[in-house]
Amino acid sequence: MIAAIAIAEGLPLFTTNPDDFKGLDDLLTISPVTRPRVALGTT
Repeated sequence: MIAAIAIAEGLPLFTTNPDDFKGLDDLLTISPVTRPRVALGTT
């Protein structure tokens, strides 16, 4: 559903799991990002 919205709106898809969207490269731009570190004890 996330990919469908990105395609419909012509937006890139930013994800920490680019492998989940393999095969969609012709339909949208997949931009891998790294997950930010969270300090222990902060949530």
